[in-house]
Amino acid sequence: MTPFSPGILIGVFELFHVINRTQVSIHEIPAAFARLGSVRSRDVLAAAQALNWLQADLTGIAELTAAGRRIAMLETHEEKSRAALLDYIEIVRPAWIQAAVRGRGPVRAFAGLAIAQVLDEAGLMDGTDEATVAFWDALAARARGLRNDRLTEIGRIGERLSLRHERRRTGREPRWTAIENNAEGYDVLSVVSASDHRLLSIEVKASTVSGDGEFHLTANEWRRALEADAHLFHLWSLDRDDEPKLIVISTDKLASHVPINQGEGAWENASIPFSAFRP
Repeated sequence: MTPFSPGILIGVFELFHVINRTQVSIHEIPAAFARLGSVRSRDVLAAAQALNWLQADLTGIAELTAAGRRIAMLETHEEKSRAALLDYIEIVRPAWIQAAVRGRGPVRAFAGLAIAQVLDEAGLMDGTDEATVAFWDALAARARGLRNDRLTEIGRIGERLSLRHERRRTGREPRWTAIENNAEGYDVLSVVSASDHRLLSIEVKASTVSGDGEFHLTANEWRRALEADAHLFHLWSLDRDDEPKLIVISTDKLASHVPINQGEGAWENASIPFSAFRP
């Protein structure tokens, strides 16, 4: 299949426009249009067919499939590119998608220049707006073979709440580390206070289970907590009937609830109830 690239996408979107305004035989497209955008029309046509965006009707006339119409109806180039990317990933299942479970930083490193350019032109390499974060969560969900990762959604709510909390507390813009690389062992990078600009790493946990919620702590997250000069845990209780409630836990306070390695055994994941830290 023709490689996925910004040039291919521009050509495909131009082909969509041509088909929507005129009738043309699918076999005549390469002869009628030498190039679509900067790419040979033959390559653009092959990509559009392979990704199930274009087909021939019973008389051989080119028409958009349901997937193609869905993309063509979007207004901006960014929106079309994002939808096209998800279709490409769903059909091709490129090897680099496995990096998406670790964040967009690893995807940038492993996907290759052409995909990185598509992601950049789709407005996905920067920013933490809802639509952008939702795209990366959808990508990670596909990498795990999931359609709806409810736990990730809850976690993102908690992370957004912590970002807002830190913004108000310090008057500075915190860094959303988890969206770049969730292997760091923490989710948010802030500062100790408005007057103390030493770095403060924060691991965020959230639960919608009223009263009996729990969170999972990984050995990597605990190692980060022990290594950091300043580190906190934010526990968010997201009861739908009440305002979100935050419990801020220090490393020292959490320590008595964390397992220890003994003999040849080493723990990797611990489950700790929110109730252990309520007043």
